Amino acid sequence: MRIIKSLWIFYKKLVIPSLALSVLLGFFGTSLVRITTGIGISYIILTPVIHYFIYEVNNTNEYYFYHNLGLSKVSLWVNTIVMSLMVGFAFLCL
Repeated sequence: MRIIKSLWIFYKKLVIPSLALSVLLGFFGTSLVRITTGIGISYIILTPVIHYFIYEVNNTNEYYFYHNLGLSKVSLWVNTIVMSLMVGFAFLCL
């Protein structure tokens, strides 16, 4: 349970900007594809990019916090990719 709470603390910094930008891009791409398809594809692509900018560029020392909670850098990246695929495919299936 502690690991899930730690992952939620980590992932909540990524959800809001990723989802906001994905919805915005989904609305701009409505002439090409359905809105939900645009949101799903952009969410899959944007979440790892936002992860990189938030945790690799701006807050590099924050990885120590998650390491002390038992999460390695690799596990956080894997979590980001898996969660972005799950949420993105959920939008694609709508």
